[in-house]
Amino acid sequence: MLDPQWYEGREEAFVKHTFIDSYMPDQIPKVVRYRQEFAYVDLFAGPWQSKSGDYSDTSFGIALKHMTAAKAAQARLNRNVRMVAHLVEKENFAELQEAVKRFSDIEVHCYPGLAEAHVAHIADRIPSDAFRFVVIDPKGVPDVGNFRRLITPRHTEVLLTFMFDFANRFAGSPSRMPTLESWVSGLANGDTNWRAEIARLNGTEREAAITDAARAALGGMGDYCFAPAITVDKAEADRPLYKLIYLTRHPVGLRVFRDAHLKALRAQAATRTAIKVEDRARKSGMNDLLAPLTPVDPTERSAREIENGEVAAHALLLDAISNGPSEGLAWKDLWPRILDPCVVTEKQLGAIAARLRDEQLIDVPGWTSKALKRPKDDFRLRLYVREA
Repeated sequence: MLDPQWYEGREEAFVKHTFIDSYMPDQIPKVVRYRQEFAYVDLFAGPWQSKSGDYSDTSFGIALKHMTAAKAAQARLNRNVRMVAHLVEKENFAELQEAVKRFSDIEVHCYPGLAEAHVAHIADRIPSDAFRFVVIDPKGVPDVGNFRRLITPRHTEVLLTFMFDFANRFAGSPSRMPTLESWVSGLANGDTNWRAEIARLNGTEREAAITDAARAALGGMGDYCFAPAITVDKAEADRPLYKLIYLTRHPVGLRVFRDAHLKALRAQAATRTAIKVEDRARKSGMNDLLAPLTPVDPTERSAREIENGEVAAHALLLDAISNGPSEGLAWKDLWPRILDPCVVTEKQLGAIAARLRDEQLIDVPGWTSKALKRPKDDFRLRLYVREA
């Protein structure tokens, strides 16, 4: 369990680590059913400003903890799954080497210096049939082409920190941020019209355009089917600091992502609400009067994103069923189509489907059990047709 007190002054990291802390224990058991090796790659490992005392507030510490638990769980099933970590660090290498000694059940390889210098070597050391989770968390906007060999292989999922704050300020200025220019222009096959298009946009439209360009470029690099993103806002301002772009080729990966995404957004909403309440109380001295009636301010950006995600999913699901074939659409084909663009979990979407069925807006012939809370994969959803 992550302690928010570890993150005072770096609340944005709490959001990212909440995601990793949820993703790892959910995804590892799923992939090691079919893979004999799980590889964790962290190209900018740190540690940076760790306060927990045992590195439980670092990405690599969270990952190695869950890898250790997963390896023990597989051993109890008489399965020997190899757990390997490849960690690169430029500034705090000696501390990293010392920190990983506490994870003796995991095979850990540490590399000093620039991440780009070790990409080829790390890629060569990971077997082609291993599953790899690659974390790329730079302080700036690097040339992502340098990480291609770790992004493109099969059986890979990626979490990349896209420094939106930098990109938003310098988008369309080749001389000021050439790495971003190379990234987006490469996607556009040299077409520079995107600069003028972004320059015309403001606010959330500009945010969406820049983010979508980055997501598409990354996803296209490895033919990924899904490239959703988490917005991590500045702790004390209503604007994004960076985006966590996630890459997966499998619907199950998307489902795991949205579950962890929701937890990260809830953590962010609660943290930012608390910061704003404390700030107003400090300025006014009216602590009790300014405290919100609920733990999370419903107008907070992450809280609104969660609410808007469900609303959008409801509309998109009903639209897909309305325009689908008369025999209906299989749930296993429907839910990934909705989870891809919408901030919603499969569980939430299943509850939406249940409400639509109860309201006699859709029909699910195979759904006869009242105990079942959401459709099974082979259930077909179609429009409800009233008898004349």
